[in-house]
Amino acid sequence: MLSWAAALGGSMAFASACGSGDEGGGGAGGLTGSAAISGLQSIVTAAPFAIAAKEFYAEASVKLTNVHISGGTDTVRSIMGKSPVGSAATVSSIIAYQAGATKLRIIAGGFNAPSVVFVGKSGSDITRDKELSGKKIGIAGTGSPVEFFAKLAITKAGYTPGKEVEIVAVGDYASVWPSVKEGIVDLGALVPPQSAQATMSGEGEIVISSADLMPKWADTSICTTTDVIKEQPEALRGWLGAVDSALTMIREDLPQAAQIWAAHLDIPREVAEEALKSVPTEAWTLDLDMSYLKEPAAAAVELGLSKRADVGDLFDGSILESM
Repeated sequence: MLSWAAALGGSMAFASACGSGDEGGGGAGGLTGSAAISGLQSIVTAAPFAIAAKEFYAEASVKLTNVHISGGTDTVRSIMGKSPVGSAATVSSIIAYQAGATKLRIIAGGFNAPSVVFVGKSGSDITRDKELSGKKIGIAGTGSPVEFFAKLAITKAGYTPGKEVEIVAVGDYASVWPSVKEGIVDLGALVPPQSAQATMSGEGEIVISSADLMPKWADTSICTTTDVIKEQPEALRGWLGAVDSALTMIREDLPQAAQIWAAHLDIPREVAEEALKSVPTEAWTLDLDMSYLKEPAAAAVELGLSKRADVGDLFDGSILESM
């Protein structure tokens, strides 16, 4: 069983000032420092924050600095430490809360869809989940949505993770597809734009989609702490407003959004556009249905990642409701 409490440094770790990211200037209404964004330099769920920083932060007088955090666990740790706000993997936030981060709060959505796909080399002998026996699935690190969905895919296919099917941590997201091409693993757990690059090149084919495994899923959520909600609600509203403008751009002017995001990642515009198109338009919203928290929490228990499915007071919609 994956020890999430250990990965998070135990419940006491959340009381200390820890995490990643550089200190920045003052923010709207008093927010200072950094906004901890999981996968800012690598994954599609972070696109709204890159776009907001480029196009809308100045207009909203937001001076927070977005910083890239490598995974959901580290992002939560940063939000509980130096960063007053951030975007973290929802399942990581749920399990962190259950592991002792009782001041952590999800205050909005941001990306209400699963984005993980399992990609194999074109023409491989794996065309569906029932053909996973004896195979290896490569993932970027542990304690993240990609590991969650890898275990879920294996379990739903009737196999046991670590027994009939091996999950291999191959490094960061940039290492996953090369590991498939080199034959180190048979499938790679990818998210856009990496998945778009693999399939658009003709080298890769999607074998399993997380959208088929768990349709009601919030990939990432916007998080803060009870202290920030109490002390700086107006500042949170200002920052969320800038992020909401970016989400609106993705929904209503995807080519422009893709151009900005492509420049941020230094990737071809057509790859960025395909990546943004590969997920449902309705996923790009601050709104968050509680079922998108409860179902992953229940699945985490079934997979042995957590001991209970209760999300308690983790979601606080007061800031969103006041906008």
